[in-house]
Amino acid sequence: MSGSQEASTPPVEEVDPLTRLAVVHGTDKWGAHFYTPVYHQLFAHLRDKPVRLLEIGIGGYQFARLGGASLAMWADYFPHGRILGIDLFAKTLDLGPRVAVRQGAQDDVAFLTRMSAEHGPFDIVIDDGSHVPAHVTASFNILFPLLADRGLYVIEDVQSTFWPQFGGSALDGGGTMHLARAILEHLHHTEIRIVQPNRRVSDFAKSIRSFRAWHNIFAVEKGDNTEPSNFDLHLDNVHVVRALRTIKGELMRAPTPAVYANLIDIQLRARNLREAWGLVEEALAKWPGAPAVLFAAYNAAMQSGNKALELEFLRRLAALEPDNGEVQALLARTEAEAASAGR
Repeated sequence: MSGSQEASTPPVEEVDPLTRLAVVHGTDKWGAHFYTPVYHQLFAHLRDKPVRLLEIGIGGYQFARLGGASLAMWADYFPHGRILGIDLFAKTLDLGPRVAVRQGAQDDVAFLTRMSAEHGPFDIVIDDGSHVPAHVTASFNILFPLLADRGLYVIEDVQSTFWPQFGGSALDGGGTMHLARAILEHLHHTEIRIVQPNRRVSDFAKSIRSFRAWHNIFAVEKGDNTEPSNFDLHLDNVHVVRALRTIKGELMRAPTPAVYANLIDIQLRARNLREAWGLVEEALAKWPGAPAVLFAAYNAAMQSGNKALELEFLRRLAALEPDNGEVQALLARTEAEAASAGR
């Protein structure tokens, strides 16, 4: 090859490994769409794992020998993985021993349940099926509860939720956006129950760990979603137990006013006043003038309804900030209320 020919050859662009495989196998997940860099970000930590992946929608429409490009890509990207592709149309594709192809509808409860039992539990589900919002919602409601712990459920081509020809709507976002809203509400189910204790949510609300969105992609992670609201802490909650263990360990290792204040705050939020006051007394004995400790004591007094101690600790806080107009005004109001109550 001459020098001029070599100079005219375009340089190979540096891309991530999954995008490279998308180009090699000819899938539209890169080029027509721009999904593979997102997928590499989501899935890179699983590359060497024996993952089980389900992709809804094989491609090629009604042609039996067309499609499967992304299934081949996934098989190469996950060298120890087992890949299942499902499609409404029958396919006669040989993509190797680790790739299975089955025919069925993505809103068929019995079919999807059987696929999960035979080929799952899936670590990854990718919905690249009909893109009809009603079908998208049905597949999610069937498959997400069956997903493996820490599994990822991805919905592609979210744009169809805005398009009337798919049953979507640009006015209210259509069914897939309604699903996204429901997922976000489930993610925050403990916060909703603070104001609506009788609000009903799906049984799998406690297993929605995270929700992420990119252009035309939603990704939902399955995992522990039992973190409590900070307005409803209970000391037997596994997350609170872990936090207390960590903070108490730090308190033993290197006690500081900030660590004490944090521990007192948790005890107050859990309405454990006896333990909170014990910590207040310990902290005041060590750091009687530390603002964090005084503020924790002030909060403990307010929650206990002890107006005298509340005023005492507020005076000590205000003495540290004589030029802070807001703090001095708060002190003046509190003193006036105390004087009025004492009459």
